[in-house]
Amino acid sequence: MMRKSTPTSTARHLFSALALVGTLSSLVFVLAACEDKAIGRKCDVQADAGLSQAVFNGQALECPTRICVKPARDNAVATAVDTAPFCTAECSKDSDCDGETRDSANSGDKRCKGGFVCGVGFEVGPLCCKKICLCKDFIPKAGLTAAASCDKSKGVSTCPNL
Repeated sequence: MMRKSTPTSTARHLFSALALVGTLSSLVFVLAACEDKAIGRKCDVQADAGLSQAVFNGQALECPTRICVKPARDNAVATAVDTAPFCTAECSKDSDCDGETRDSANSGDKRCKGGFVCGVGFEVGPLCCKKICLCKDFIPKAGLTAAASCDKSKGVSTCPNL
């Protein structure tokens, strides 16, 4: 014997289906908003550079953003920096820069020790004047200083990113 569907039961099924679609859409949105940019993941800049030379690889496949950097150590940082190159991403504020940091129990781990801040990493080249997540290991305790060559009001920069 077949059961005849009533308008009330059909409405309930329709409402349940719409609720499920809404829940799944919300979940997809939340997951997309929490995209893991792998900030701090070890990567290869494919270049040799000394402590005072900053380099980057803009095609690093191990980084979701494809940006791998090794910043220059600021002269105001008193200690030697043994931090390896790391994946980074563009940012607008420090809270955009949550990332992987060093496991102090693992002596072979060369990821960033101090966490990350948002700032200008390069004053020339394709990343000139772009704010990216930078490892605090390379930055003096006093914090980042604004790059004069990236100041729009001075009108002296040749950076196309301004």
